[in-house]
Amino acid sequence: MSAEDRTLIRRCLRGDRKAYEALLHRYQDPVYNFCHRMVRDTGQAEDIAQEAFVRTLTRLEQYDERYSFASWVFKIASNLCIDHLRKSRRIAYSLDEDISTSDGSFRREPAGLGPDPADRTHASEQMRLLDEAVADLPEHYRVILLLRHREDLSYEEIAQILDLPIGTVKIRIHRAREQVKRRLNRDEVL
Repeated sequence: MSAEDRTLIRRCLRGDRKAYEALLHRYQDPVYNFCHRMVRDTGQAEDIAQEAFVRTLTRLEQYDERYSFASWVFKIASNLCIDHLRKSRRIAYSLDEDISTSDGSFRREPAGLGPDPADRTHASEQMRLLDEAVADLPEHYRVILLLRHREDLSYEEIAQILDLPIGTVKIRIHRAREQVKRRLNRDEVL
């Protein structure tokens, strides 16, 4: 753990609100980004990230300084994301069907698609397909890949966050990568 984190945590435990704000500022973007990649919904990601920080503050006395604070925060966020995904059942809607309301019906138009796909660069298209492939992974593979490749955590940190043996972490990362590779090959991206 960094000396700065250690100092901030000790100040938080003494009730220093500014120290908690500093910790929040330091970790809010990485935790939100992680949550967003897990649940793929801006509002839900914000709520989950906020809940992760509330739990972090209320359970700070339980934190063990022998371990990375970042790992502990990501473990809390990861557990909340997984709980959310298990509880929510996504309802599939067709983008091709009209929506009927009391005011009539209208054509569904996806928001935020940006420029025409033909205008996108080849690299951004591949990145989108890669993100989709990762998003379609089962949650136990998705969380491991995101922690490893988006958050750049070590195998040991991931094992600690997910409470798994390092061997299991390595196997799941390998299997997740293979599933993504198969998907991209199937979609003729690679």
